[in-house]
Amino acid sequence: MKISHERLMEAVTEIMTGLGAAQKEAELVADCLVRANMRGIHSHGVKYLGMISKRIREKMLEVPTRAEIIKESGGVSLVDGSNGLGQVAGELAMNQSLKNAKEHGIAITFVRHTNNVGFLSYYTMMAARSDMVGICGCNAAPSISLWGGLEAVLGSNPISLAFPGETAPLVMDLSVSNVARGKIREADRLNLKIPPTWAFGPDGEPTEDPAQALKGTLMPIGGPKGVALAIAVDLLAGMISGSKYSKDVKTFHKLVGNTGVGAFFIAINPAAVIDPALFKTLLSEYVVKIKGDDPGKADSSLFLPGEIEQKSEDNALREGIELDDMAIETLNTMLLENNSKIKL
Repeated sequence: MKISHERLMEAVTEIMTGLGAAQKEAELVADCLVRANMRGIHSHGVKYLGMISKRIREKMLEVPTRAEIIKESGGVSLVDGSNGLGQVAGELAMNQSLKNAKEHGIAITFVRHTNNVGFLSYYTMMAARSDMVGICGCNAAPSISLWGGLEAVLGSNPISLAFPGETAPLVMDLSVSNVARGKIREADRLNLKIPPTWAFGPDGEPTEDPAQALKGTLMPIGGPKGVALAIAVDLLAGMISGSKYSKDVKTFHKLVGNTGVGAFFIAINPAAVIDPALFKTLLSEYVVKIKGDDPGKADSSLFLPGEIEQKSEDNALREGIELDDMAIETLNTMLLENNSKIKL
């Protein structure tokens, strides 16, 4: 079933306010979750509402969220997320970095004591819309072992970069595992097999069973190189921020305590070294140059990072967002619990 993004935004906002979120933060969470669905990143979309609801009801996630800037030194800042909504802390942090980058050329804001912040390119695209380069990363509950090991000691620790363009930003958003754990949860929910390149079972062997994958570990990109990236993100997002890291980060998807997620948000102002309009022109020329007349285009279109997601978002704006029956039923149940008049 297809639902317009406006209708879905309205429903999610009403669910969030019914859970105790302030109107502004409810709208922010709705925009982040719905935009994930629009961009085809369903593992980070409205399905997260169920776990957000459970955590709020069990007093493991604070709403309204009291995220605040607690330290500033030049272009470096620190936000305490106060165990609230990660989207609120994330937006505050990126806005702080954007403000400071105007003065210093580059700025970073660390976030501690927060929760799942959603898909990271949501924040780097904020920077791109402000004609800046955005970079961010966050840590997550352990899902990756050291190369050759069996015990999960590192999260999939995603990172994102976005560069401002003439028509659309060039966006990169990836976890340091071959696939985000959320996609494996989604496959398990839908009883689908997964590619054997996604995860190891608890025996350390590749598996196509998502249930076994969730008991095992994720495959890091590039083998030991992916492990190195996971460590780097963990140290920046978790250790330097004063948040949790490695095995101490708790999963958002089980009620086992506060997650303690940490993150970092960087803004780079190209205007400090190059005319912003010239940079956008050069980026457009760069795209043409690297795509060129590649023979691969004879079989299928070549896509740069973020282009498939942008096409998906454009299509969702025109035609609506496709949600399966289970997702719609879950949303309608939550709306009914809030005595809402909305029904999808």
